[in-house]
Amino acid sequence: MPPVTQAVLLSWSVPPAATLALLLTALIYLRGWILMRQAGVPFLSPWRAVSFLLGLLSLWIALASPLDTFSNFIITAHMLQHMLLMMVAPPLILLGAPLIPLVRGLPVFAAREFAGPFLNWRVAARVGNALTRPLVALLLMGVVMFAWHTPRLYELALASSSWHEVEHACFFLASLVFWWPVIQPWPSLSRWPRWTVVPYLLIGDVQNTILSAILVFSDRVIYPSYAAMPRLFGFSALHDQAAAGAIMWVMGAIPFIIPAIVIAMQCLQTRPRQPRASSPRKLESSSLDAIVSLSQRLSFADRLLRRRFSTRTIETISFLLIFAVAGIGLAYLASSSSDDDDQVLRLHQQSGAFAVSVFAPGGALETGSSDFSVLVQDRNTQDVLLDSTVDLRAQQTNSANSTEVVRATTDSENKLLQTASLNLPAAGDWTLAIDVARGGQHAELSLPLQAVRPEPGFSMPWSYIVLIAFSALLLITYVRRHRMAQPRSAIEAVPPPVPDSTQAKKLSY
Repeated sequence: MPPVTQAVLLSWSVPPAATLALLLTALIYLRGWILMRQAGVPFLSPWRAVSFLLGLLSLWIALASPLDTFSNFIITAHMLQHMLLMMVAPPLILLGAPLIPLVRGLPVFAAREFAGPFLNWRVAARVGNALTRPLVALLLMGVVMFAWHTPRLYELALASSSWHEVEHACFFLASLVFWWPVIQPWPSLSRWPRWTVVPYLLIGDVQNTILSAILVFSDRVIYPSYAAMPRLFGFSALHDQAAAGAIMWVMGAIPFIIPAIVIAMQCLQTRPRQPRASSPRKLESSSLDAIVSLSQRLSFADRLLRRRFSTRTIETISFLLIFAVAGIGLAYLASSSSDDDDQVLRLHQQSGAFAVSVFAPGGALETGSSDFSVLVQDRNTQDVLLDSTVDLRAQQTNSANSTEVVRATTDSENKLLQTASLNLPAAGDWTLAIDVARGGQHAELSLPLQAVRPEPGFSMPWSYIVLIAFSALLLITYVRRHRMAQPRSAIEAVPPPVPDSTQAKKLSY
């Protein structure tokens, strides 16, 4: 395997917070699925659990694979990533009938106090019914897809990892809403004739075709960032854009056309299929039996605690512990993870036999440590030169301040880039010197930089702010729910007045 191909396949950008969240979701679903299978629910066959897990896996691949690493360089990779987020992961997840297993798999306190009341809330039911109407879902899908593919919003997502994650969330959530009327996951019921799903899917395919045609037949590069990026695999930015549109046109039509054909054939059947008589079945998989038996063994600690504390106390304490550990862990991973998406192209210059591209955070750099990534290519063939050496050094203008020479390494997410961290100790104008060598060839380049002092004051990461706000919302919901239920319970708890003997004699007449 060529070294460049191997480097591309090893360029995984695993997001720790998203990975942990998906693992927790899988565990919660499996717990609920096993409990419901033990209770004899016949609607959750093993293939539904497999489908749900495959949906989560495809979602993780979209966020962690080289498709995400190279989404800022190649529009084809970005479009394939969007297809996984919109046309693969959502239908697989919905085929797993996730609603009830996820609620059943939560801690009892969370299911009783939050998830159950929320699902029974009339406002939530009305909003859900309104969003999953075919016309609303179709319009929502179209608006989200076309809005994020406008040059302004698309460039915003390319320049910021935070906005890139917002873009992914919009695509995924809108796609869940779009595929809901098609799959109609249990226990939801369709409020529209089944044949309406066929034109619904065909119109969705038309939306996808229009966007694909714009990319294929455009005579210019729609997104300027891709035109400025160094070309990695020999084809131009315009050809890359056309290839992305063609893939989206052909492969993107499959998830719409095949379900439309299947549903049309089902509607044309003269004899409606009679529902089979279902009976409770045991778990078919021996591995699942092992999991169930293991959970029964681990319940010894639960029985021991129930001898000392009430059931509600144990449920409350266990939920608080699980919520604190999971919430703090997710907030910490989300705030501490670094992303190469925050780096922008700061220099693209040819020197000697090399074409050198330098990536760094956009705008003025804050004093302290900053990461710089360098891509070295052959000037004539544009081949990536992985065996070149890159040395970086920063010198402050009109000052003796300078950094030590640092050799770049391939320890970043993108294995085609060589990355080094430099410490800029003082604010002011700096010059970054890049020294590239390979064999007997040598090149020197310079990049002007500006460093500023960070603004004083305490700044809390957004992930902790979200955790605090979500915790406050749960607390308010819990207090409000129990205060509303308190008067009725208090009235029921007060015993009726006992009449005295005189009143009792009068009442006896």
